[in-house]
Amino acid sequence: EQGGCAVDARIIVDDCPKEVAIGERLELPLEYFNPRSVAVIGASSDSRKMGYAVMHNLLQFPGQLYPVNNKRGDVQGLKAYQSVTEIPAPVDMAVVTVPANFVPKVVEECGQKGVPIVVIITAGFKEMGEQGRALEERVMAIAKGYGTRIIGPNCLGLIVPPRGLDTTYVHESPRPGSIAFISQSGAIINTVVDWSLAEEIGFSAVVSVGNQADLNFLDYLNWVRRDPRTKGVILYIEEIRDGRTFMKVVEEVSREKPVVAIKSGSSLKGQAAASSHTGSLSGSYDVYMEAFRRSGVIPVHTLTGAFQVAEMLASPKGYPRGRRAIVITNAGGFAVLSSDYAERYGVELVDLPQEVVEEMNGFLPDFWNKGNPIDLLGDASDARFRRTFELLARHDDFWDIAFVVSFPNLVLGSEAIANEIVRFSEQTGNMIVGTLLGGDSMQRGRDILREHHIPSFEELDFTFRVMGRILWQRFR
Repeated sequence: EQGGCAVDARIIVDDCPKEVAIGERLELPLEYFNPRSVAVIGASSDSRKMGYAVMHNLLQFPGQLYPVNNKRGDVQGLKAYQSVTEIPAPVDMAVVTVPANFVPKVVEECGQKGVPIVVIITAGFKEMGEQGRALEERVMAIAKGYGTRIIGPNCLGLIVPPRGLDTTYVHESPRPGSIAFISQSGAIINTVVDWSLAEEIGFSAVVSVGNQADLNFLDYLNWVRRDPRTKGVILYIEEIRDGRTFMKVVEEVSREKPVVAIKSGSSLKGQAAASSHTGSLSGSYDVYMEAFRRSGVIPVHTLTGAFQVAEMLASPKGYPRGRRAIVITNAGGFAVLSSDYAERYGVELVDLPQEVVEEMNGFLPDFWNKGNPIDLLGDASDARFRRTFELLARHDDFWDIAFVVSFPNLVLGSEAIANEIVRFSEQTGNMIVGTLLGGDSMQRGRDILREHHIPSFEELDFTFRVMGRILWQRFR
């Protein structure tokens, strides 16, 4: 409690009035994020314009697509309309790419048309200062008058890969998957999507929140909590408004689905950059970390780490059943390091039952260490790993998590050890985590583990640090 006096009021103590108002709007219909028809206002055939990129990505959309351009009769092969009000059918979602000074008129027309949700990609609002703030307030006043909900402004857009919906200008749409990524930075979404394609990681949803003039992190969290396709959530956060409500909502989400967060602005310059980026106030980094821990959010510091954690928790086995861990390795040095990291990060290495030790004595060299971590020695073949795994699977009542740590050598290739880990995972309901240390020579093994939805890491310290946080969050 000693640090409690230093909290940022924006994070912790926004109280009843806003909390009630936000709570009243949390149950946004799922259909809002699963439209059957989309209008692109500012759609273009000019490849240099934003309206071209957004329209191009939406050509794959399986529903009805309506380009709106008051200067052209067709856009990218589709009939164009002068205004959204001229479209002869209902419009479930509109995407706006016109310059900022035209946005109020466009939102007015969307309201007249009865469009329930509008994605405003256009920048030039509160992030630009007082004049932009006034323009944003004008847009919101119009939207509220019609009951129209707003994503953005100043955002990259919304992607729902399982539905073929991509309202952004990313260069290539991501694959469908089970992870929802909600970000306050469009550039980071661009980077993550590009990386995910190479890593074959898919998404259930990708949301760029922008200025959050209307819909904010709370609304998106509530959406993905109810979305059956979403198994894990990643947040990239520069600032959070109404922190007390955020903590309540994210705690509810984390009880059902793992939530991983990257919080930027840990430095003074980072906080200043966040303010100029989306007009946000960054607040105290340490307060955010404490808020995350209290609400069940797993904080990480890198994008790669965030996706590794989310993938692990979104895997079929999800959270580990308990705290008890074993380590199986073919390297004495990594056995020692595993013990150190386990103690440092609060992972409980259990003693091996005597009957397990006696069975292992029957097929391991006489000088094996007879303890946990289990050191199978540097000459361990796939057959030695297999017998060990089979034994541990038969006796899986004394452990909850098994870390398999291997390094590259000529005796045991990465593909061979990965296949044995896969068999091990199939033989037990307990969590198996693979840490295949090394460079390119181990990549094929990591790929095999990912293909079979087995958590895989490349660094030993990170493996135990992540598991320690997960165990703390799960069993605190």
